[in-house]
Amino acid sequence: MDYANVVDEAIKQFYAGGNNETHNWLLQVQASPEAWSFAWQLLHPSKSWEVQFFAATTLHAKISKQWEEVPKSEYPILQARLLNSIKQENTPKFVLIKLCQSLAAFMAYSYIEPENRNKEKNLVEEVMEVLPYDSASKLELLLKVLSYIPGEFEAKQNIRKNAKIREGLINSWQKTVWLLQQVFASFNPMAQDNNTLYLLGADCTLSWLKTGLLPLEITGQLYPYLLAAAAHYAPLREDSHEDNTESWETVQDCIIMIVTHPDLYKRPQTLWEWATSLVKMALDNKEKSFCEILTSMGEAYSRSFLLALAGEGNDTQKWTSEGLIELLLECAEQKGRYPTDEIRSCIPFGFWFTLQDDLGTIDPPLENKAIDALKPIYARLANALLRKSTLPSSPSESGDADEQELFRCYRQDAADTLDYCYRVLGEDLLIILGRRLSEPLDNPEKWVDVESTLHAFEALADRVGLNECHYIPALMDLVVYHIPYNLYPPEVLACSCSTMGAYAEWIGENPDPWLGRVLQLVTMGLWKGPVTTPRASMALKDITRECGSYLAPFAPSILNTIGQILPNVTSEGGEGQRLMYAAGKLLNTLATVEEQLTYLNATLGLCIVKIKDLLKQPIVTVRLAVTNQLKMATMLFATLESPIGKTVLDGLLPIFNEIITHPEWSQDNVTLEAMYQCMQKSLSCLPNPEIDARPLLTILLTSYKNWPHPAALNLLSQLVILFGKDRNSVIWPVFAEISSLTLRGIKTCQSVRGDLSEWSDLMEAYLSLLAQICKKNGEMLLQVTDQIPDMLRCGMTCLVLPETATPKAAGSFLVHAIMETPRLQNFIRPIGQELVFIILQCVGGEGVRNYSDSHADVLWALNRMWSSNISEWLRASLESQNGPVVSNCDKEIFIRAVLRERSSKRRFYILLKDFSLKCRQKTVGL
Repeated sequence: MDYANVVDEAIKQFYAGGNNETHNWLLQVQASPEAWSFAWQLLHPSKSWEVQFFAATTLHAKISKQWEEVPKSEYPILQARLLNSIKQENTPKFVLIKLCQSLAAFMAYSYIEPENRNKEKNLVEEVMEVLPYDSASKLELLLKVLSYIPGEFEAKQNIRKNAKIREGLINSWQKTVWLLQQVFASFNPMAQDNNTLYLLGADCTLSWLKTGLLPLEITGQLYPYLLAAAAHYAPLREDSHEDNTESWETVQDCIIMIVTHPDLYKRPQTLWEWATSLVKMALDNKEKSFCEILTSMGEAYSRSFLLALAGEGNDTQKWTSEGLIELLLECAEQKGRYPTDEIRSCIPFGFWFTLQDDLGTIDPPLENKAIDALKPIYARLANALLRKSTLPSSPSESGDADEQELFRCYRQDAADTLDYCYRVLGEDLLIILGRRLSEPLDNPEKWVDVESTLHAFEALADRVGLNECHYIPALMDLVVYHIPYNLYPPEVLACSCSTMGAYAEWIGENPDPWLGRVLQLVTMGLWKGPVTTPRASMALKDITRECGSYLAPFAPSILNTIGQILPNVTSEGGEGQRLMYAAGKLLNTLATVEEQLTYLNATLGLCIVKIKDLLKQPIVTVRLAVTNQLKMATMLFATLESPIGKTVLDGLLPIFNEIITHPEWSQDNVTLEAMYQCMQKSLSCLPNPEIDARPLLTILLTSYKNWPHPAALNLLSQLVILFGKDRNSVIWPVFAEISSLTLRGIKTCQSVRGDLSEWSDLMEAYLSLLAQICKKNGEMLLQVTDQIPDMLRCGMTCLVLPETATPKAAGSFLVHAIMETPRLQNFIRPIGQELVFIILQCVGGEGVRNYSDSHADVLWALNRMWSSNISEWLRASLESQNGPVVSNCDKEIFIRAVLRERSSKRRFYILLKDFSLKCRQKTVGL
């Protein structure tokens, strides 16, 4: 077969149509032994660039993946062919790059072989010998090949584990540095040719630095040259999208990798020399930006810079630290809006954190000096962040969706950084905020500054102590009384509400006079509209949670407001649930049941009316609205602590009955789950649950018969705990019937060979229910003795399902049945051997599911409770044809170990894990 022509045609077809079959065939041909021959034909200059590129890629793939196919005697021939191909004129650039990579792979792989290694020369010297650089074009080729050497080394050999190879690589790096110094020394920014060579040298430097294994003393020789390049390539500060991005990023990455070298901190003199030269270069080129490099060095040695600021060190070190911080402050203060006008002010955020974090590592009296040195820095930073984090004053400033998300993240980072500022500035930062809010605020255009100040005040809520009673009251007063909300867009009031919610705990500790005033502000936020309502509802939830005992005087008016707001809340947000949470807390503070019932109609009553109306509409269009209203009722139950719980439940019972009797709603999983969660939450606030909850049993049974749902079993589990110990309780027959329905469903599924995994959630809930009954009230199971064998078999079946939660629930039920219900022992004996067999199948890796702690728990329980039978069960299971595949000796050792280990559960687990590993090795007869 003429492979060259066939491959040529296949490549043309692939690029013309992109056929997958053609692509797969080309990959197969590329891996074939014939590729060593036809690749050279396809490299001929007469071939198209696509064909030449495929040929060059094939050569690299063959050298990289099928190196063993090359006889050592043919190494010189392969090297010569690669060199001729590389030196061929007019080769497309991307083809040449692949050929250079192929030559690098050849040189690296041949050098790795000990018999080919020249003890007098390192690898780079050998490369220089075969590629003499007596012209600029040949030097370019040499640099390209050298840049691929480290990557090819790492692809073929674990450098970190092979000391000799690592030593050879370091020696090669020393020679490479010597060459790079010559290249960098001839750098002339005005000469384009030198510029090309310089960038190739920078690419080569970066590829070697990425190995992370190069000695600092060798690498450091390049540092002055790279700084000079940085001064040339760095972007101007005012450029948000600079040119020469790739060139600058290469130089920048090289410097960052050098200044963050893990050994630099061990050489403080070198560290300070490099830091000083970096800062001096940046200050001499102030029109350019070096934020990433400065930040990287600042973060890596922040403690050293902090100590120098505090006076521990010489004047040069202090000057260097001050200069670096000044440059990063200027970066943070950069003019323009982030990220639409500039993209760099976010870079130093990490440095400000590490710098203040290092304060905790310095002992007095140096700590006080460090704080004094940092205070003006962080005050300036705080003012910059307050300016830079202002919201766009108009939609035109917002940018596109991606830019808006970047700004949201920036704003969160700014809030976190202001928290760091507070750790340094303390009350001085509160004074800065107070001054901003104390200014005349009658200019509507000032709203963005007011909002950013409120945002900063909110960010400090977790940091300010609850006992701070000097500056916080003053700021509270400004927020409540001084800000002219009527002049500003609703975003300002929304931020004020969020801020008050953040200080809810502080308000709870200092209710007089702030609680009433803040509630007025939040109430205004509830009324203001869609921008303010969500954040006002969050604030109201936080305040009612933290200030419960002081809410009584304000409860009636706020409940009235909630009642008027609720009809307008949307289904999509959580405002309704938050308002119902607050309503429950407020209802708890009212003095009489009559008063509570009066306001109950204005909250829950609205939910009931709305649900009744929604249930008459098509389920597809109003499902979300119905579940939201049910969740609102659930939230009311969650916070209600009064005797009106039964009244609340009675109001909802007709709704529940309507749902479970409706042909569509009764089978909607989302709605049923919300309904059951509401029922479950109601149990905690019923005055007499054994009597008050009885109507739920009828609803539960009717609904489950129609549509089994896991949440129904979760509710039943709670009801069993609540009043299942009374033999005469109505819960017993309900459990019996629901259990029977479930077991019949399982049998039906198995009879048609259905997959129980599709019902894993239901199985998990059912088995969890059985485990709960075994644990709390085993007598209940004995009332349905005819079902117990099927229950146990259900547990055994689910023990091997591939899901995680269902086997865990199955294991829990089986363990409790074995250990905690003595009268079930007669049911355990008949299944003991089969249960052990199932567990050992999982342990041995033969089952659907791998061995887990659930299997160990069950076997542990059997070993403890059935000590007289476990040996027989283990032996029968291990000797079974489908049992674990291990030697007879290992089986005997395992049986004896299991029988012996009845005291330590931890050691038992280790025993099973070791046996499981041995089974998976399939070492039969060894």
